[in-house]
Amino acid sequence: MECCQFSRFFFCQAGMKQTKHSDTTARPDVESSASSERVRTNYRMTSLRGKIMKGTLTVLSVALFITIYVLANKKSHMRSEEIEYIPVVNNRSLEVEVLDGAGSMRAAQQLTNILRAQGYDVVEMKKNNGEIEERTFLFDRSGNLDAARKLATVLGVPQDKVFQKIDRTLYLDITVVLGKDFPRLKAFQSPIERNRH
Repeated sequence: MECCQFSRFFFCQAGMKQTKHSDTTARPDVESSASSERVRTNYRMTSLRGKIMKGTLTVLSVALFITIYVLANKKSHMRSEEIEYIPVVNNRSLEVEVLDGAGSMRAAQQLTNILRAQGYDVVEMKKNNGEIEERTFLFDRSGNLDAARKLATVLGVPQDKVFQKIDRTLYLDITVVLGKDFPRLKAFQSPIERNRH
């Protein structure tokens, strides 16, 4: 009886060892297939991330290029609009002097650039002997009052601010004395502001 029990116990133990052994032999195959599946999934994810990054960089590069192009063209278009409206008064290029009476040499330089772009010969730009003027005015220096009045109209300076003070020793036609009211002049307004008036 004892012998039977012992042999049953022995065979049960051997059977358990066999099942354990068969479990362990099956596991490496499962683990290796799971591991290779993980490697494939990681490779696919890395490849997908790389494609997404390339696509994003391409889109951003194109957007940046378009933005720079649009901004560059907008600035050059605005500059041409700013100086487009001032016509040359007659066939001969008028010699003009710009004096800063506003305390802003930058404004005087801007007016000089606008006049030169339209064919006026700005022979000098300087301070107005340190005097600050409230209003912009013009002097006819050569006896061509009509030309001075036309330039005043184009700049947006009232006709009562055009004076005749002929001085042939200056060798110029018109003196523009820029006053503190320069932001209201047509030359310093945007095309939209000019159309409101």
